[in-house]
Amino acid sequence: MSGNVIDDYLSDLDRRLIGARRDRRAILTEIGDGLHESVEHFLARGFSLPQARAAAIHEFGAPALLAADFAPVTSSKRINRYGRGFLMIGPLIGILWGTAALLGSFAAVPWPLTVTGLVVMAVAVMIGAPFTAVATVATGRASRWLRMETRLAAKALVVTAVVALSIDAILITTLATVITLAPQGVVVLPVALATIASLTRIAIAAASIPRLGPARAMTS
Repeated sequence: MSGNVIDDYLSDLDRRLIGARRDRRAILTEIGDGLHESVEHFLARGFSLPQARAAAIHEFGAPALLAADFAPVTSSKRINRYGRGFLMIGPLIGILWGTAALLGSFAAVPWPLTVTGLVVMAVAVMIGAPFTAVATVATGRASRWLRMETRLAAKALVVTAVVALSIDAILITTLATVITLAPQGVVVLPVALATIASLTRIAIAAASIPRLGPARAMTS
């Protein structure tokens, strides 16, 4: 214990808040300022300092309830950030891998496998892109017009993450096979850039799934 019930209250609230660190910090700053103003208010009414602090905390309510009130907001911000990230990096990955393919890096892959792979990825994009777009729009500025429950937006983005992981795993596995069997046809620069982009998206997707867990579990 710190010896200051206000600090202890804020520490407890910090442990219960979900969302990105900067969002939690902003909330803690806002609540901290409000608590100190409340303490000053009670001191002006003749309360002792311990009484004023206790009264201010009682006025704000239990940390668990306060964290639950902020959960939809912080979760929506997290969903929106991941959604925008997927929407920005997706086309870039398509361009980079497409360039590598056009330059002949995958010429060694039999055409039936190439066609099958392209169909699978096209279907995956057709599934993932709408989920990403809806979840991102519904948790951004347009949320006042497009209503969507936070838990549904989180689930939609998890679908996106899984689709992205699948696509990038297929691309990188195919590249590894080509490098093993016919390395002479691989054009290094576009392939390297495409691989870096896919590995970046894999990292983002893998991180997003557990972090979206609390939002997916929301009941309202």
